[in-house]
Amino acid sequence: MEIRSQSKTGPVVPPLAEITAALSDEVDDMKQRLLDRLSRDPSSFARIEVEIHDRFRRLADQMTASLLAEATTSGDQAGPEKKGDHARPSDHGVPRRRGG
Repeated sequence: MEIRSQSKTGPVVPPLAEITAALSDEVDDMKQRLLDRLSRDPSSFARIEVEIHDRFRRLADQMTASLLAEATTSGDQAGPEKKGDHARPSDHGVPRRRGG
C-alpha cells in the first residue's frame, strides 16, 4: 500500500528502513547547525528548542505512516467487514432472547 503524507497527492512516505538510515545523518547535521546558531546567539535557544520538537514530531508522523504502510502491504489489509463475518455458528436448539 502506498501511503502519502499531508494529502492524497502529497509525497510518498518512504519505507521505515530509509527513514531510520537517514536519521543519524540528519541528526548530526542538525546538531552542528543548531550548535553554531546557539554559539552565535544564545538567546535563540527557545526557537531552537521548538525547531527540534517540530522536526521530531514530523519524523514520528513519517515513522507511523511507514509502519502502517508496511503492515498493510503484508496481505493483511484492513477492509470493510461483511455482514456475518467472524460470527460463530448459531445453536439452533437454543431459544433466542428478546430485547437484547
